[in-house]
Amino acid sequence: MPEGERHEALETQSVPSPVPIDWARVTDRVSRYLQSMGVRDAVEIGRLSDQVRVRLESRAISVPLEDPLESAIEETIGSLDQWLVAELGLDADLGDLPAARAAVLDGAVRGWSARWAGLADRPLAEEIRARCLSPVPDPAPLVMEPSSIVLCCHRLRCRIVESLGRVLCRPASQGQSGERG
Repeated sequence: MPEGERHEALETQSVPSPVPIDWARVTDRVSRYLQSMGVRDAVEIGRLSDQVRVRLESRAISVPLEDPLESAIEETIGSLDQWLVAELGLDADLGDLPAARAAVLDGAVRGWSARWAGLADRPLAEEIRARCLSPVPDPAPLVMEPSSIVLCCHRLRCRIVESLGRVLCRPASQGQSGERG
């Protein structure tokens, strides 16, 4: 196929169209997901659902969505993570992000959902940091006493070899000979 025809064939191939989004269904699912995360206020849920919708629409423009409900949940989590990064001022070290997410989702930080929704001005960074638990304990090396390892199979092998050696290397008894008479 000449180069021009191959180029035209590539241009005329259909691009998969995005799945139509049922916003009522998506909004309902996002609302239930936000409630399971601990967001209780209807105004906060509405504001956060709108944020997720905007994120989902911009995502749908660049990449066709296979499953809008799954994508909406991913965008909800992405929105929470983006807010936590901004709130805590995390730059390159995103290792603190899971601990911060656990602190707010645990319910230990009051007013976090209002701050996430943009309805509260009180910074929560210090309170979130105070509630973050270290996922790995500090190193505490211990001194280990050396111990000898006795292999049970080694002892068994030695006994079997000794027994076989006695049987196979036993001198011929008097009365026994290799000839039958």
